[in-house]
Amino acid sequence: MYPWSVGLNRQRSDLTLFQRMQDNDWNRSVMLSEFLRFNAFGFFNSVFAWVLYELLYRLELWPGHAAVAAWGVSCAIGMIESHYVHYRFTFDSTFPYGRSLYRAIVVYAGQLLVTTTVTFVLVEKYFIHHRLVWLLNTCLFGVLNFLLIRWIAFPPEHDVARAASLGSFEQPNR
Repeated sequence: MYPWSVGLNRQRSDLTLFQRMQDNDWNRSVMLSEFLRFNAFGFFNSVFAWVLYELLYRLELWPGHAAVAAWGVSCAIGMIESHYVHYRFTFDSTFPYGRSLYRAIVVYAGQLLVTTTVTFVLVEKYFIHHRLVWLLNTCLFGVLNFLLIRWIAFPPEHDVARAASLGSFEQPNR
């Protein structure tokens, strides 16, 4: 079973991303609107992550590898903060918080492995300034992050507005 299909009333064989997009009327207009909202709240998440990164960089958690250590730790802490903000304010989901957090951490952890490797290579092998690499990682993985988080951690099938419009709204236990 796919991680994003848990709790959906469909058989695995007929569950595809494109079918889900059609079922949820997730067109370009909806995607753009959600992406802009995601980025608006993501700006505050990025400020939080940047401040945390700078503090950890100055602490030099791992002597000789300050940028890599600060990136890894600030991302790990930022995962939880970011998920909470998106759960409460961006997507207004009825999906159970614990399951959503678990899925978000799986997505974020995969990205953390890739972006930490990118940080290591660019900062320590190519000597690119660590702040530029932080910005590059944040921007490059932003769109991918949005798509994965939206469809895995915050399934549109569990949006408050969609549930209400379909007449199947139940107050979530938050």
